[in-house]
Amino acid sequence: MESNHFFVKARLFLPAALMFMTLNAFTQNTPEIPEEERSEVISRQLHSSSLSESSGLFADGLKLKMDLSVLEEAEERRESFDPNDIPADDVYGGLWTNRHVNIYGSLKNAPDTFMVDLENFTMPAIGHMTSNFGRRGSRRYHYGIDIKAQTGDTIYAAFDGKIRVKQFERRGYGYYLVVRHVNGLETVYGHLSKFLVEENDFVRSGQAIGLAGNTGRSFGSHLHFETRFLGKPINPNFIIDFDNKVTHRDEYMVTNSSYRKTSNSSRSLVTNPAAYKEPSSSTNKYVSGDVKYHRIKSGDTLGAISRRYGIAVRELCAMNNITTKTVLRVGKTLRIS
Repeated sequence: MESNHFFVKARLFLPAALMFMTLNAFTQNTPEIPEEERSEVISRQLHSSSLSESSGLFADGLKLKMDLSVLEEAEERRESFDPNDIPADDVYGGLWTNRHVNIYGSLKNAPDTFMVDLENFTMPAIGHMTSNFGRRGSRRYHYGIDIKAQTGDTIYAAFDGKIRVKQFERRGYGYYLVVRHVNGLETVYGHLSKFLVEENDFVRSGQAIGLAGNTGRSFGSHLHFETRFLGKPINPNFIIDFDNKVTHRDEYMVTNSSYRKTSNSSRSLVTNPAAYKEPSSSTNKYVSGDVKYHRIKSGDTLGAISRRYGIAVRELCAMNNITTKTVLRVGKTLRIS
């Protein structure tokens, strides 16, 4: 009878303990966020990671419905990055300046494909989309999406990264930030009313980086948000499901087709993922299986990877635009075919 009583207590205690540890972990991963905003950020992070009780996290009181190994791997990747380093420096050819969104016109030997880790995502603002990626009239093009936000609303970093640009552009972005992320993407945050970070600051996903506004070429308070790789704009809808405020998948493969424009007007607010299908296998060699990748694990070396797949080290370096001295970051991917 006493053992049964103990078991009942255990069933009641474990879910609460697990939830406490989860909340504590998320709290530690959102530094420098004011206390009044912390609960909102944690709530959104829990939602995006499906960490709610209604999703079955604590079904039967004990069964943890999530792949802990995936979380541990993502955390290992984040912890392996030194905040003093420049994110994705090897991919961007060592280019790092604090002026202008696209500084990569002189970059040579850029990778033709790149896998982006999206697991650590936070919506940059909590409003709805007001303008889409697409044409604006006959001469202009909108290279991002606009999210409704009142002047003074908090804007958050979408992923871990470092502030590359903090500038003002009177006839364009207004006060804006560019963040180079650990995963290789860059994101742009335009029309801000106030900065909460400085150039070269390292920021965590979900950290407050600015306040929404109506500066620059803007007709009403909102956040202008762009996703870019090597300076080239990618339709954010390819990466993010703005209706549900989560990424479509845990990874996104950047290919040449990622940069394609749409003939749709930016006034079209369709965000259904079906409207943004990836290219078919006939046009995307990654989908067809002709390109293969290896995810770097702890202890991996170029020599070990080359032996495993039967590829010369020099060929491996040439395919990935790296050298034999490049540090292999845990969680990154190497092209092997």
